[in-house]
Amino acid sequence: MIYSILLSIIAGIIIGFILFLVLMRRGAVGEAAKTAEGPAFSEKEVENLLLRHGYQILQKRPRQNILTVVDGQEHFGYIEADYKVQKQKKDYLVLVKTPSSVFDPNEPILRRKLLEIDYAFAPQAVLWVDPEQAEIHALNFSFPQEKSLDRFFRGLIILFIILLIIGIIWLLVQARLI
Repeated sequence: MIYSILLSIIAGIIIGFILFLVLMRRGAVGEAAKTAEGPAFSEKEVENLLLRHGYQILQKRPRQNILTVVDGQEHFGYIEADYKVQKQKKDYLVLVKTPSSVFDPNEPILRRKLLEIDYAFAPQAVLWVDPEQAEIHALNFSFPQEKSLDRFFRGLIILFIILLIIGIIWLLVQARLI
């Protein structure tokens, strides 16, 4: 009884392994992933586009290590871009648009990735390359401050304090002269 169960398990593993190998050779497993992802663009196409726009390719797949500490426990990871390029002695990092992605800098996931790369590598700008349209977009980030009356009132308070100090000094000078 135990031998027959053990024999059927071993036979199932062997048949499953052979079936897996046959499917891998035919490409059935890989084809499903390729059709879902869409056609990939060649590196040469992107590199030629960058070179035509005057960028010199310094590095492919640049990585920056990152250490995230959560509750005192360190988690090692990295941030990666597609290319590191240079133009007029200014460094840029390049992200290549995949066919399935949409270029919307306000989309939170894309913006977070772009901000991570901008912070970790500190380039002149992050370049978003769209091989389908043969376009290169330069992205920079700034965090504008809202203009409000708080700044005006802070200035008034500082001016009042300065005038108060000048008035006290003037009174002290007058008291000594009397």
